[in-house]
Amino acid sequence: MAMLERTVRSVTVAVAALFIVLSLLGIVGVWSVDRRATEIALKGFSLVETAVGVIDAGVARMDAVVATTRAEVRQAAETISAIGARAEANSPVLTALHERLETSLTPRIGQMQQLLQPVRDAVRTIASAVSVVNSLPMVADRSPRLAALDDAFNRLEQLSADSTQLRGTLRALAVAPRGQVTAEAVAVLTGLTQRIEMRLGEVQAGVQGIHADVAALQLRLEARKSRLLFLFNLLALLVTLMLAWILYSQIVVIRHYRARRAA
Repeated sequence: MAMLERTVRSVTVAVAALFIVLSLLGIVGVWSVDRRATEIALKGFSLVETAVGVIDAGVARMDAVVATTRAEVRQAAETISAIGARAEANSPVLTALHERLETSLTPRIGQMQQLLQPVRDAVRTIASAVSVVNSLPMVADRSPRLAALDDAFNRLEQLSADSTQLRGTLRALAVAPRGQVTAEAVAVLTGLTQRIEMRLGEVQAGVQGIHADVAALQLRLEARKSRLLFLFNLLALLVTLMLAWILYSQIVVIRHYRARRAA
């Protein structure tokens, strides 16, 4: 009977010691997992923050170029409207206007396309980061719409074609013999400048819409990031307390059996 009692005591102490070791390893593991999960979450959120910085800079430069281009197109429209039926008598003005648009309008449209490319790449980065972050608990959001940027690129292609037509029409009017300048040609010029100015406004509105979507997404993700990190730490703390209780209870068991053996 004494042998059986000693065996049970030894097994119980051994199991208690095993639970103590497992509890200690569990506490270390919980906080290691917490740190790793936090790093993954912060990496996803930092990708969004970096991409947002690229978008902010790109949109700011894009706004400046579009505003300058719209002002120039409006000025060209005013010049054409002022010339009106007297276009053939103002050939030097038309030639100067053609040369100015040749050296400014077309390059600026190309510059807008170059400025939009990193913005589109950044939006794609955000879409990838959001898909990763959405796999985490308490995070579910939608990515900014790439379709709006694709539409902006399409409008810039149309602007390039309109710019070519505008410059070609101006050049033709500037060199047209007296009597061959028609009111229809002047009307075409007026319509082209109005269309270019309208499409520039649409491009600007589309890019600003994307910018607003990204800014709103960033605010939502910031709030979710705070809640998510709090949840990670809370779960790690709760599991640590549970394991600490197991650890304490096994120490009590070992001390109890040692006390009985000493008695």
